Amino acid sequence: MAQIFLNYRREGGAYAAALLDELLSDRFGEDQVFRAARSIPPGSDYSESILAAVAECEVLLVIVDSGWLEKFESEASDLPAERDWVQREIEEGFKCERIIVPVLLSGVKRLSEKSLPGAMAPVARLQYLRFDYRNIRQDVGFMAEQLVRVCPEIGAFEIAASVEKPD
Repeated sequence: MAQIFLNYRREGGAYAAALLDELLSDRFGEDQVFRAARSIPPGSDYSESILAAVAECEVLLVIVDSGWLEKFESEASDLPAERDWVQREIEEGFKCERIIVPVLLSGVKRLSEKSLPGAMAPVARLQYLRFDYRNIRQDVGFMAEQLVRVCPEIGAFEIAASVEKPD
């Protein structure tokens, strides 16, 4: 199963998630990065697939776009947490004791505990990484180094992915 799970909102973070998927897959191998839109086979139960991927990953990257916080506020009263997959995936990551790393996209300010729903408040205390459209290669390089730092097992895939296959 994939070592890196990409958590994102389709509305604002989908393009960043797709780009991170591509760049991290180039570095570690496509089978080491889980992005629901690409990784779940047709006909599979997406809820089972997603929860299994969170439970089996090493690192969950939470992609925070400019509208990420507002989505919690606007849906707080009318969307239960079990229907908000971003929240559900993060809560499952905490439950499974996964490494959770917020990835703040261009222009997003540091998260505050007061701005997040109760179960999500701990995300604000986690050390974050940045992913800025002006520094894509540099930020992904740094991100990959940090992922290997916090989860050395991922580094084994980096080496395997970079080895040329014989003809």
